[in-house]
Amino acid sequence: MHDADYIIIGSGHNGLVCALKLAQAGHRVLVLEQAQQPGGASRSGEATLPGFTHDLYATNIGLFLGSQIYQEMKTEFHQNGFDLAVSDQPFASVFPDGDGIGVYTDAEKTMEQFRRQSSHDAEAWQALLTFFDQTAPHFLPLLQLPLPSWPAARQLYRMWRALGYAKTVELGSMILKSPRQFAGHWFENEKVQALFIPWAFHLDFGPDVSGGAQFPFVEPPLDHRNGMAIAKGGISNLITSMIKALEKGGGQVLTQHPVERVLVQNNRAVGVMLGNGKAIHAKKGVIGNITPTQLVTKLLDCEVLPDTYVERYKKFRYGPGTMMIHLALDGPLEWNAGEAFNKFAYVHIGPYVEDVARTYADALNGDLPASPMLVVGQQTAFDPTRAPEGKHTLWIQVRALPARPKRDSLDEIQIGPWEQMKEAYADRVMKKLEHYAPNLSSRVIARTVFSPRDLEIANPNLVGGDSISGSHHLDQHFLFRPVPGWSRYKTPIDGLYLTGASTWPGGGLNATSGYLLAQQLLKS
Repeated sequence: MHDADYIIIGSGHNGLVCALKLAQAGHRVLVLEQAQQPGGASRSGEATLPGFTHDLYATNIGLFLGSQIYQEMKTEFHQNGFDLAVSDQPFASVFPDGDGIGVYTDAEKTMEQFRRQSSHDAEAWQALLTFFDQTAPHFLPLLQLPLPSWPAARQLYRMWRALGYAKTVELGSMILKSPRQFAGHWFENEKVQALFIPWAFHLDFGPDVSGGAQFPFVEPPLDHRNGMAIAKGGISNLITSMIKALEKGGGQVLTQHPVERVLVQNNRAVGVMLGNGKAIHAKKGVIGNITPTQLVTKLLDCEVLPDTYVERYKKFRYGPGTMMIHLALDGPLEWNAGEAFNKFAYVHIGPYVEDVARTYADALNGDLPASPMLVVGQQTAFDPTRAPEGKHTLWIQVRALPARPKRDSLDEIQIGPWEQMKEAYADRVMKKLEHYAPNLSSRVIARTVFSPRDLEIANPNLVGGDSISGSHHLDQHFLFRPVPGWSRYKTPIDGLYLTGASTWPGGGLNATSGYLLAQQLLKS
């Protein structure tokens, strides 16, 4: 007897997308989640005080809104309680001298921000937008196609025909640049350059890592055109709406059901064994919304896999860790850069390119950075439903930290388990933020800190606190993700597949790998 056609391990958004597509096609789908709350890294809750809703990890859903699953099912998702809050002030950077640069959806306001710094850079911003508009319709579709594949090859050919040889090569050169090279190619002012660098750091690209120009090239123009979107009332509302749609199609999600082992017979995945010893059987296949290392070190006996496959997966590389700090505030921050800055969805604090480079080197070397990069999320500035009237939440992503620190750059924090260090390090973060927003301490009424270790405990896909489930450096991205030869979601075990941030096209709420895997399964 089979309990389902497909069993999906993990309820991250890609696992749910895959489940939705399979259920729509009439398959019986069962999603098993080890945590108490579904969603993987897309979860919200009252992390500080009752009435204050925080996105615990991920928050920006712009990529999801451009996904195929949202285009197909947005009416149903919204009927199920999902709604949007969109900021027309998507992101900014602030600097120690009290200055700041913000990007608005309003073109003239944004141009004025650049003009204040450099007339050259204002013109360069316009040139960058023009180059993006010329090329994006041709390369963005590649991010929603399997690699390698004939559809991707045809899209590349169409891009070459449309853009011509010179512009296609220029685009390739642009994407392969490091973030520092990208910023320096377009802009001359150090503050304007610093505005773009943090976007690369969201995806494990320090300023001098080749290939890191991808996100700084894509995200700022998209945010400028569309604003920054979050799920109104918390990102869990998006997950809940997806689960309701799945259940309507006959699928099921079970939380607090940790999978201990994938059951294999005659080189075929036939089900899973739960932590309580119960076996659940699948007729058609098992899908892991998990990391490759979990698969080969926990869920499978290595002897059922080729030795080369096991070795490659064990060497899958994770990026530096992340700390999340959640604050409940009794009023808005007062930024030195001006009142307008308490309305931006994201405020990045590097502050400069060299500061981010130093932080990245520290994290890789095992040192607690003296001054980490901060991504300050001000969700209640454009979604007041997340806090009581007049109150605010603050979402601080601290990038980047070593998973297992060896030293403290300032020799102030005694090295030990993250549980012993996290509050002291959070104090360092607060001190840095207060330099830019001096009223911070007087506004805080509650604080909750998630260390890199806390992130991994809450979600085993966030290995060492790596928020993107595996480095996106060039040797581990595109058709090399998760490892060369296995970018199409299959494994050497028949009927066993991987999806999620560790697979192409990688991290972020893009909803793509789950969709592509479902398409692949429905064609087979």
